[in-house]
Amino acid sequence: MPARRRGSIRLWQTELFIVVIVVAILILSGSLSAGLKATLTRMTETSELRNASALAQRLEPELPVGVGGTAGVRDAIAEFRGIYGGGIWVYGPEGDLLESEYDAAPTAAVLESALVWGLSEDAPYVTSDLTPDGWIVASQPIRQSDGELEGVVVTASNASQPVAILRAVRSRLWVTFWASLLIAGLLGFGFSELMSRRIRAMSDAAAAISAGDFEQRLPAGFVPDEIQDFAESYNTMAERLGEAFGEIEENRRQIAAVVESMAEGVLALDSEGRVRVVNPEAARLLDIDPEVATGEALGDLTDETPVVEAVRRGLAAETTAQTVQIGERVVRMHCTPLLESDGTVDGAVLLLADVTDQHRIEAAQRRFVADASHEMRTPIAALKGMLELLDDGAKERPDVRDDFIHTMQLEADRLGRLVADLLTLARLEAGSLNLTLAPEYVKDLLGDVAGVMRTLAEQHGVELLVDVSDDDLRVIADHDRIVQVLLSFTDNALKHSPERTTIRLAAEPHGGMVRLSVSDEGPGIEPEEIERVFERFYRGDSAREGSGTGLGLAIAREIVEAHGSSIDVRSQHGLGTTFAFDLPCPSDGAAALEAPPKDS
Repeated sequence: MPARRRGSIRLWQTELFIVVIVVAILILSGSLSAGLKATLTRMTETSELRNASALAQRLEPELPVGVGGTAGVRDAIAEFRGIYGGGIWVYGPEGDLLESEYDAAPTAAVLESALVWGLSEDAPYVTSDLTPDGWIVASQPIRQSDGELEGVVVTASNASQPVAILRAVRSRLWVTFWASLLIAGLLGFGFSELMSRRIRAMSDAAAAISAGDFEQRLPAGFVPDEIQDFAESYNTMAERLGEAFGEIEENRRQIAAVVESMAEGVLALDSEGRVRVVNPEAARLLDIDPEVATGEALGDLTDETPVVEAVRRGLAAETTAQTVQIGERVVRMHCTPLLESDGTVDGAVLLLADVTDQHRIEAAQRRFVADASHEMRTPIAALKGMLELLDDGAKERPDVRDDFIHTMQLEADRLGRLVADLLTLARLEAGSLNLTLAPEYVKDLLGDVAGVMRTLAEQHGVELLVDVSDDDLRVIADHDRIVQVLLSFTDNALKHSPERTTIRLAAEPHGGMVRLSVSDEGPGIEPEEIERVFERFYRGDSAREGSGTGLGLAIAREIVEAHGSSIDVRSQHGLGTTFAFDLPCPSDGAAALEAPPKDS
């Protein structure tokens, strides 16, 4: 059964255009007409009221009427009417008419209302009637300086001129209405004809690509014929191929979801080495933009030679697996060729696994074992030797025995400090030591260091000076760790400071940061040794006799770098050394933060 025709879209759109234009013009015309009438009313009333007020001021010297009669009032009325026209009536304080001059006049009731208002009220009065026979009437009381009423002035003007203006505008609006209606009909018909042709072209195109796949469905309900034809053609095409393409799309989405969510980086390439698929992890490791990578040759996207070489070998049908350095990260890389059934290479898949943390932990463990075994060898050998001597008879000599026991206690304490420092350093290097960051007052940090070291400084004959420019100065830091750093600097400075010198603990703000520094007046550090002072177990010649573990500055550097800063060492031979680093100032209302593990 053929579908019932519902009329052409051209007719629908033409009618719609006409209805919209008619409604719009009617609303606009009514609004303009009402607005114009209100404006004319306001303007005529204002003008008439201004005339009445001006005449009242002119008549003030002539009232009250004296022995000369109303001749002065009459002259003033004639002079004023010669300029402004209209009708004028002047009344006395009792409402009696003193003088009047007019060609035509409003009704007596209108004049009576204006007079009564003027006699009873202080404010001026105005009324208007914008009709062919209407008038604009205003009254103004005339009073002496003491407020006593001397008279009332009433002026009246015919409303014919504003009424004529209003009629002319309304006539033009009607002409505009009919002209706009005609133009709207023509434009609506032309536009609807264009749209009709476009829709028919879309219907033909949809029928022509019925072998394609679209999952949408177009409604075929109450619509014009052309749209109905297009919807039926499109739906027929979609029903034929929807299931096949839907299954393919579902498989594609599943594969894409798996690739996107993989913890390893995945890079799929065609036989020419161009990128087909790249997931976020691969884009992060190779520092490429996944939005522009698809379709580009891998060699144009990255300069990492091991990666490009692995892909080249994969496209040559070779499987490769190796661990490489990419930037600051250690990456486990595996490239597998994609082979056709006939053995030809269709592309390659590159898997990238970030093993930086694992590599760092393993390296830290190896360094820890090597350093610990090296440093523990000497005190353990000393302890073993003294125990053997005691066992061989030295214990029978009290003076030798006591000296050995004291030495063994010192070596045991040194071993304890060494183990504790090695554990701290290993945790810092492995990135497993968390920092508790919070706003800290600089004067408290430096004050804690000075309180611990002051007695020792006095024993060495060295003055300890704290210099903080602002007591309210604060930094974002882990309090205990930064105190540990400053203690290490101060202890190092004390070991190298002669008597009667000064060690200065200072803080200076600059550009949103605060520089903390420890300066001494010792012999200084040779330029070639400045970097070596941060090596583990390194001791300068003048400090070798000390009881330190040789790990203090190494730990200090790791702590400062964990705060996102670095240590600046400045030294001049014979003038002393300064160790300094920067910490950020907190913003207003900053709260304590838990710092993530540091990346080595």
